[in-house]
Amino acid sequence: MKIPLIIILFLLSTYTWADFDAEVIRIVDGDTIQVKGDDDKKLKIRLLGIDAPELKQNFGKESSLYLNKIINGKFINVISLSNKDKPYTLDFYKRILGKIIFNGKDINLEMIKKGMAWHYKKYKNSQSIEDQQSYNKAENEARKRNIGLWSYEKPVPPWSWRKINRKR
Repeated sequence: MKIPLIIILFLLSTYTWADFDAEVIRIVDGDTIQVKGDDDKKLKIRLLGIDAPELKQNFGKESSLYLNKIINGKFINVISLSNKDKPYTLDFYKRILGKIIFNGKDINLEMIKKGMAWHYKKYKNSQSIEDQQSYNKAENEARKRNIGLWSYEKPVPPWSWRKINRKR
């Protein structure tokens, strides 16, 4: 399916990538962190493009501990999609959706490479084409190598686990 040029130009003119620096003050789980911005305001960041196992799920604690090990207490750069109305994109829970950069490294991608998270393809359209491709490739490689959550015979994706365990 080809996208008309006018639509592409509209999207490029309306949306941009915005970034800000922050200090990681808490790891909530393998795909959510809390940071302190320049104004000492606390913000929750949901790592864009990934979905890590829930804490009560197989490999959930390991995923969270790995993220803790690499960025807790560190100063990071958060890159988020923005538009003319908002400086960053929020999810349903009012968390900022962002790509985390630490020492020049894409931490979201790192979580996938190490088998600590899935590439969350449901929301891939919020990612650049380059990120979609690299995240997908990283997940396929982690699966082939049976590392992290892929060491389990049949890992249950977090979105399926949440649906099964949702309180009624």
